[in-house]
Amino acid sequence: MKKAAIIGGGAAGLCCACELLSLAGGRVAVTLFEQKDRVGRKLLVTGNGRCNLTNRGACPDAYPKDVRAFAAPALQRFGPESTLRFFERLSLLTHTDGEGRVYPLSNQAAGVLDALRLEAVRLGAELRCGTAVTALRPAKSGWLVNGEAFDFAVLAPGGKAAARDFSDRLLRALSLPLTKTAPGLVKLQTADPLPRSLKGLRARAKLTLLLGGRKAAEETGELQFGDGTLSGIAAMNLSSVCARAALHGETQAEIAADFVPELPPDALKRLLQTVAATGQREMCEDLLSGLMVKKLGVCLLKRAGIRPDAPTRSLTGAQLDALCEQCKRCVFPITGSGAFADAQVTVGGLSQSGFDPATLESRQYENLYACGEVLDVDGPCGGFNLQWAFASARLCAASVAEKCL
Repeated sequence: MKKAAIIGGGAAGLCCACELLSLAGGRVAVTLFEQKDRVGRKLLVTGNGRCNLTNRGACPDAYPKDVRAFAAPALQRFGPESTLRFFERLSLLTHTDGEGRVYPLSNQAAGVLDALRLEAVRLGAELRCGTAVTALRPAKSGWLVNGEAFDFAVLAPGGKAAARDFSDRLLRALSLPLTKTAPGLVKLQTADPLPRSLKGLRARAKLTLLLGGRKAAEETGELQFGDGTLSGIAAMNLSSVCARAALHGETQAEIAADFVPELPPDALKRLLQTVAATGQREMCEDLLSGLMVKKLGVCLLKRAGIRPDAPTRSLTGAQLDALCEQCKRCVFPITGSGAFADAQVTVGGLSQSGFDPATLESRQYENLYACGEVLDVDGPCGGFNLQWAFASARLCAASVAEKCL
């Protein structure tokens, strides 16, 4: 019987153990090493504790351009529907929201973790919790993990996000190619005073990420203002794009917010001209009522140089132009982002060049595989990162199982 060591007891590691034993049960013994006192602790906090385990739209094109080609084999072979069938076999029922996000029927992340953990144990996996892997090196016929011999080793330690104790020491000891890393899906920091004055307010907006003045990416959705920060799904998705750009030397970043994405600029100006000319809204503080939250509207008036207590009939064409500009293109210079402890994913990791995307086996070492967040693959909010974790884990399992047959 072959022996496989899985290093990491998160979503990817547990899924890999379940799939490998399902495919090659009786031919392989699986030992899973987890340095914490229990498996899947990070999984419990995903999706605000509800565990958004996949997204029905999680095809390769939904991921950043830099990772699509590498991630495609896993995502195409083990797509969202395949992930749902996998969990159905584990008796986990799910439901899908209007955005394609899939959650357990219980809306409890613990249900997803229990399904994976119990299935791994049922199939015979040995879970060694509280056991950090301090030594990993190739041997003549496989791998030595903490001095114990295995035929295969699968790297599934996760990334640095929300895990302060992650270390890439093992990876560097093997001279595996690594890219620089940065926090992804995290709050963006800005020196602009507007977010601080609107702290806690949420608004729907179309956000455009500008790098060196050029359009780099665009997201429409919720924007949340904080104490010198921009967050919400739309902003956090752009944070990962911003992080990748920063790793490549692009440091001049801005977010341009369109708070009335449904109306083109000329239509918005005509509407405001009509309201002002007819006196339908007597005071400027009410001019944007119905288009956005009043507090946000008042702040945009001030940015346009308009007194909220001024009568709307007094507005000049130049003032209306300035107000339309603020409504359609309110620019926030980005000065940084939150830390790894506050991030949802890691941008960067094990270089794509070091692994075969068709099998996720190391190009440098035979019988060494990697899956999940430890690889240089990340996706947007909404179940895309867990979908990658499960798809890549199952591809690793299938690759190892094929060698065991």
